[in-house]
Amino acid sequence: MRVSVIGGGAIGLLVSYILQSNGNEPVIYTRTIEQAENIKKSGLTYVNMKGYKATFSVEVKPIETFKGDEPFSVIAVKQTAIKELNKLKALSEVSCLFLQNGISHLSFIDNLPNNQVCVGVVEHGALKEGYSTVHHLGEGRIKLSSYRGDSLHAWETLLHSERFPIQSETNWEKMLFEKLIMNASINPLTAILKLTNGELLSNEHAFRLMKRLFEETITALNMADRQDELWKELLILCRNTSLNRSSMLKSVESGQQTEIDSITGEIINRANLKSIQIPYSRFVYEAVKALDWRG
Repeated sequence: MRVSVIGGGAIGLLVSYILQSNGNEPVIYTRTIEQAENIKKSGLTYVNMKGYKATFSVEVKPIETFKGDEPFSVIAVKQTAIKELNKLKALSEVSCLFLQNGISHLSFIDNLPNNQVCVGVVEHGALKEGYSTVHHLGEGRIKLSSYRGDSLHAWETLLHSERFPIQSETNWEKMLFEKLIMNASINPLTAILKLTNGELLSNEHAFRLMKRLFEETITALNMADRQDELWKELLILCRNTSLNRSSMLKSVESGQQTEIDSITGEIINRANLKSIQIPYSRFVYEAVKALDWRG
């Protein structure tokens, strides 16, 4: 099956490898012509933590050429680039899967005419090197849920394998909120302190800060009744992706705008509605925004 993958970042390249290893034909759409030409020339390279390396040829095009020729489309761009995908609004027959951090993309999805839309969260750790290499730094799951329509089973078939398990969820909001908790607890700290996910566990000062962010986030999202369960999941995620450098840290290092508004910004908005005090979240929000301004 031909599947378009919009976005040539770490997650886009990892998903392209997963699709290819399952016998599908990914078509990668990149933001720059330079990346498209590089991947055409050198192929896409996948490297896992054990040193396994595989390179394969893949069809790749600049995003400007996207016409929805593929019946399935993975949208793997960051929240900051979602608003640039206006072409999707004219492609009502394409089945879309959105893989973003945060929840700001939901308002974009609500304005799409597409009848078949799924959302997902990626628990794998991945790092892009250069234009065409993705390092798989932590194994996890991809969770999927139907947002509109009945294409969930089709996406399960496209992406699931023994090496890359898929977990289907019936409640998309619960799934996205759980990932939002993980992102809001991890990403801002890694960006400010320049730490890997695993170092949040080994650095006692960072660990305490992460715990405070976690407590504020679950309170703002009305999920404090699941505190013990979600805290354990957060610790497991940090361990499983211990070598991973969060997307927010990588954005700061490369001078790109971060996704802080769609992650911590959403937590602050919800806390404001309930008059909840979340001082640690407000601090990391302003600190990352300062880094954004500097970049």
